Amino acid sequence: MRDDLDRELVGFINIDKPEGWTSHDVVAKLRKILKLRRIGHAGTLDPFATGVLPIAVGPTTRLLRFLPKSKCYLAEIDLRNTTDTDDLTGQPLRPAKSELSEQELLDKFKAMEGDFDQIPPLYSAKKINGKKLYELMREGQAIDLTELKAKTVRINYIKLLEFDYPMAKIEVSCGEGTYIRSIARDVGGHLTLLRRLESNGFDIKSAIRFEDLEDDDLELEDLMLDVADYIDLPEHHFSNKEVIALQQGQRVRLERDSYDSFNKFIEQIESGELYLKCMDTSEDLVGLAHVLKENKSDLAVQPKVML
Repeated sequence: MRDDLDRELVGFINIDKPEGWTSHDVVAKLRKILKLRRIGHAGTLDPFATGVLPIAVGPTTRLLRFLPKSKCYLAEIDLRNTTDTDDLTGQPLRPAKSELSEQELLDKFKAMEGDFDQIPPLYSAKKINGKKLYELMREGQAIDLTELKAKTVRINYIKLLEFDYPMAKIEVSCGEGTYIRSIARDVGGHLTLLRRLESNGFDIKSAIRFEDLEDDDLELEDLMLDVADYIDLPEHHFSNKEVIALQQGQRVRLERDSYDSFNKFIEQIESGELYLKCMDTSEDLVGLAHVLKENKSDLAVQPKVML
């Protein structure tokens, strides 16, 4: 790696998180390897889990919240018993009352699809009275699942890929905040493997391993992914003069004849907030802006995050 890296590089890096590392460990090690300070991640992964961990570099960290929220996992469940952590790192708890058939397991998975009220694991970052659950558990406080408030999550589908009791391998497509460990617990088992295949628009096929990062011949620019490709928002091209105004925090008016979807913008604003990708004349992303209605028929953009 070079020692004179530009500290204001802009972009995403798709990391394949190794087993045994926290997401914070990944960020800390990347700061050291890449000699960059401004690094952040999207979508925390448990230490025993592996797979896609999107990393933002430089001012791109401010765009993480605008990434799509969907995720996809490969998981393996041992159906013989639950554990206190809902995965293989915990202590065994309740043994299975009886052997689940494949159809019974499929029925359980089917009942979870759609909007589902899910209780988080006891070892999670959810808080009770301002303190994280895993901190309370490690202090030896007795907490029961019935004390926890369920949260509505979105599970698009759960596919049963392999089944040979007591082991089941599944693929789960879900929304933000879904705990795969809770899915394992709710069918009477615990996770023995968790690998994230997709997260926030990134997939495992383009993920890079840490071993590759330590290659002295690798240039950081070769790793960077184009930010605009991963922000799923409508875009608008601005002149050089308008870009300068946006970078200075000034509001810029959207001319009615400058955008084919002007009327669509009006409709979207009336139903909720609307953000735009601000592109310059070279097709480069310069930031995100909030679209505002100035009067009944005029629109303007207010810079939200500029790169």
